[in-house]
Amino acid sequence: METQEQHKQAIEKTRSTREVGFPVDIFENENEILLVADLPGVDAKQIGIHVDLPEFRIEAKAEGSEPVSYRRAFRVDERIDPERVNAEYKSGVLEVHLAKSAAFRPRRIEVRAS
Repeated sequence: METQEQHKQAIEKTRSTREVGFPVDIFENENEILLVADLPGVDAKQIGIHVDLPEFRIEAKAEGSEPVSYRRAFRVDERIDPERVNAEYKSGVLEVHLAKSAAFRPRRIEVRAS
């Protein structure tokens, strides 16, 4: 006879995980590229952000009656400084700040009068 724990494990093994994309808004200014992604039902510990230029990936998992695996990949160029990428997650919304390298940010040149 199957114990309750064995039954639970059997259900977990047969429960399939759907892999889906998710909506992302992308904004750019002179200092960074900002990605805003809707990831409802995700625990922040289940979000992975990977920067391996020229690819940038966001992966996440949402547990529940129907587990969901989220995945999106983007191509980024050398304007992005991989050491200065940071992210914030709040109320189901992920914001990823991809800082631009100093060499690619606009500079204002001061003109001196003589």
